[in-house]
Amino acid sequence: PRPHILYILADDLGFADVGFHGSDIRTPNLDRLAAEGAELAQFYTQPLCTPTRAALMTGRYPLRYGLQVGVIPSGAGYGLDTDEFLLPQALSAAGYRTALVGKWHLGHADKKYWPRQRGFDSFYGPLVGEIDHFEHEAHGVTDWYRDDALVREEGYDTDLFGAEAVRLVGAHDPGTPLFLYLAFTAPHTPFQAPQSYLDLYPDIADPSRRAYAAMITAMDSAIGKVVDALAARGMRRDTLIVFHSDNGGTRNKMFVGEGAVAGDLPASNAPLRDGKGSLYEGGTRVVALANWPGRIAPGQADGVMHVVDMLPTLARLAGADLARSKPLDGQDASP
Repeated sequence: PRPHILYILADDLGFADVGFHGSDIRTPNLDRLAAEGAELAQFYTQPLCTPTRAALMTGRYPLRYGLQVGVIPSGAGYGLDTDEFLLPQALSAAGYRTALVGKWHLGHADKKYWPRQRGFDSFYGPLVGEIDHFEHEAHGVTDWYRDDALVREEGYDTDLFGAEAVRLVGAHDPGTPLFLYLAFTAPHTPFQAPQSYLDLYPDIADPSRRAYAAMITAMDSAIGKVVDALAARGMRRDTLIVFHSDNGGTRNKMFVGEGAVAGDLPASNAPLRDGKGSLYEGGTRVVALANWPGRIAPGQADGVMHVVDMLPTLARLAGADLARSKPLDGQDASP
């Protein structure tokens, strides 16, 4: 059977910063998905945000289309080449309903680069790479969209993403396959979280580490609500859930983003070396799991995978035609 696909991306999550890797940061929902599914123990990405997202969408290394060097900054006018055939386009052509909830970061200056123009039936979230998590602004400019319309809403972005994903699942016809790409902005800078999540970590003295931990737990809570919504809709057993970070946690202030960050950086990639922006494993080997009840056996999958493998893998499982794709770098990892 063709699965529904819930593809969840964290933003700058440290390799060590989940419960199932021994962290004191609480991630009970991710821990359960990992325990009941397969931890992808050698899953690799690009060392930065835009390149990883481009590789996921195309199944091709970013050097093929000029996005290999860095992220797309807020003042840039370029985006992911419109000649590339993207994952949502392939799944849409195969009969999937496609939705992006969360961060895009593959082009914002021209509508031709926006998610609705690249294969997604719906889009909710920011276009650029870094926003204030409460104000939804970058450099004082609101960056929050529903489809192609700028909207202004109150609320913590992680909570809003979770609520939107729950709404989409609740309104979805289970007879139509769903591809829901849920791309959180957590725990990317600025380190901000609601007081209710900060209060979970009274023993963490460092304010950045406390907020960082709270952001991860808030993301985990949102993920749990989406999984519950799938179960309530009768879709859970038919859903493949993939989770990973876009790169390692940030250890070098050169790569924190466009805003200044005071104090020590809180992410941990232990036992891996360095972090985001680096070609060492701390930058490129990330927390990852795959969960599909009755189809993926619980345990640890030790085979090497790269994010470019996900397009051909998902296309295979979805019965999607990739004839329009340019030559792929990724390989089908469905076995």
